[in-house]
Amino acid sequence: MSNVIILRSVYGKVNQTYFIQPCPNPRTGKLPLCVKTVDSNGDMILSEDEIRKMSTGEAFYVAANQVFEIVDGTTFDLDDVIDNAKWESIKYCNWIAKDRSERDANGNYVIDGNSRKYGNADLYVERPGELTKIRMSKKELIFRASQYIYEDSEAERIKKCRVLGRNLSNAIPADVLDFLIETAEKNPKKIMDLYEGEDWKMQLFLLDAIDRGVIRKSDGIYKYDDKMLGASLEATVTFLRDIRYKKILDSIKRETYPELQPKQVIAEMEDEFTKDIPHFDSAEETVATKKTSKK
Repeated sequence: MSNVIILRSVYGKVNQTYFIQPCPNPRTGKLPLCVKTVDSNGDMILSEDEIRKMSTGEAFYVAANQVFEIVDGTTFDLDDVIDNAKWESIKYCNWIAKDRSERDANGNYVIDGNSRKYGNADLYVERPGELTKIRMSKKELIFRASQYIYEDSEAERIKKCRVLGRNLSNAIPADVLDFLIETAEKNPKKIMDLYEGEDWKMQLFLLDAIDRGVIRKSDGIYKYDDKMLGASLEATVTFLRDIRYKKILDSIKRETYPELQPKQVIAEMEDEFTKDIPHFDSAEETVATKKTSKK
């Protein structure tokens, strides 16, 4: 089934029949090479070599005036010479979408169209082999993501939940596990990126800083004092990973976790680390400075 395609009707099996003739490639305006013109008697015009190939089964040709009857479930085995030629002759028909969600050059769905009108296509291509590969690939990702979760400690799972937007610090372990497994089933790549990447640790730290008021969000921007860090958590992580802003990062760490260091040391380090930090003056400070200078 790896090289088989099935034509499906959006209306399902309702005995709807579509009569389709060979169609030209819209880019070249030419019919496929397997489609041959006919003479006055309705016979295909073939060269001696083409006649030989057709008689030996090496090739198959389709008359330009041939009409194919297509219904929901019509199947083409592309490894079969005859089926392949038939499919090649009609695959450019504008009634047939490459898949159920194909869009045209303007971004409109080929089948469903847009809010103003439906699309031209009623049929779409289903590839059983490709669907199986996609399903198996996702199942494999779900399995791997679930393994990470089951092998993690309860405390670490709670941290992962927090980075995913759910604070389950007071939840029972079963609820924490259920949330992570449900997320893995819906979006296994999200869980894989969480466990295999390093950014989640920084994001967790930033969430702590936000909870403790060290970092605040104002006008859609994350800020430390008046220093702009980023418009999103991801952008803030990127900013603080830059070695040029290490002093800002260290200062945020000290304010977020003061219990980890003696107060006197913190005060001394604050003076040292804040003197060279890029500073964005607020509007109030700017006005106050101007007034002072006028005096």
